[in-house]
Amino acid sequence: MRMASPSAAASRLLAPAPQTAMTVRRLLQEGVLRLKRAGPSARHEAEWLLSRLVGVTPLELYMEEISIPEPIVEHFFSHIEARTSGTPLQYLLGETEFFGERFAVRPDVFIPRPETEVIVEAALQALRSCATQATRVLRLLDLGTGSGCIAVTLARRLPSCVVVGVEVSWKALCVARDNVLRHGLSSRVRLVQGRWLDAIGGLVDGIVSNPPYIPSAQVGRLPLDVRQEPCMSLDGGADGMRELSGLITEAPRVLRPGGIMALECGEEHVSDLVRQAASTHWVQRVIPLHDLAGRPRGLLMTRHEPGG
Repeated sequence: MRMASPSAAASRLLAPAPQTAMTVRRLLQEGVLRLKRAGPSARHEAEWLLSRLVGVTPLELYMEEISIPEPIVEHFFSHIEARTSGTPLQYLLGETEFFGERFAVRPDVFIPRPETEVIVEAALQALRSCATQATRVLRLLDLGTGSGCIAVTLARRLPSCVVVGVEVSWKALCVARDNVLRHGLSSRVRLVQGRWLDAIGGLVDGIVSNPPYIPSAQVGRLPLDVRQEPCMSLDGGADGMRELSGLITEAPRVLRPGGIMALECGEEHVSDLVRQAASTHWVQRVIPLHDLAGRPRGLLMTRHEPGG
């Protein structure tokens, strides 16, 4: 993650440390000790939490010994306690990084992961090919938009498109709206409240989605911090394929001939979904997608062209 240089307001908060003051070094030492119960990244997390509260970068925390005002000390230890209780670091920071850009996140939305970047990149490559052949602006869908990171990334990386982000949760849509405005894309990213393809009329050139795909029985066994994220973003039904299978079945109602659909899924789902896609009447080609560790993570489908 990247942070801006300290603001003037932040600079006024910092002063050379009196001997009795709580300094950055002392705060970090205590924070790291407490955070070691929460995982192996204790120092990294303590630095990010404190730097965000002070208004400097993590590196700038070490540039000189400074005293920290008591309200910030209290806020810092409150964050440390929340983190050790399972609150994700991204929720405490209020943002995360996706495709090299920062996005606001709150407990109302699923936290974007690097694995999803692989799915979006595969979709972008296929859509760029479509864009070179099209004589019109491409219309794309981000189903289950959550924070809006996929919709915003598609619009930023593919100027010749408009994107509709669909989300059933109003609170999540409010976060997505903040991110669309943050990235200056309100003219090209539209947000719609609804459930999956039920909210969509007309035809689109591409569908990208990271639907819930954790089997219901496994949700309660996920790591504590993951269980703090919205359950509707995690629970994919008995086998984890409820939404995935439904999207493959329903896609031809809205996907143009030659259009693409990219779905993220669990490693255990890929072979079954490839078989389902290959057996449908509309899929011309299906390609399994792999994450950076080489694990199966999704699939990219292309619809038959007319006469194909």
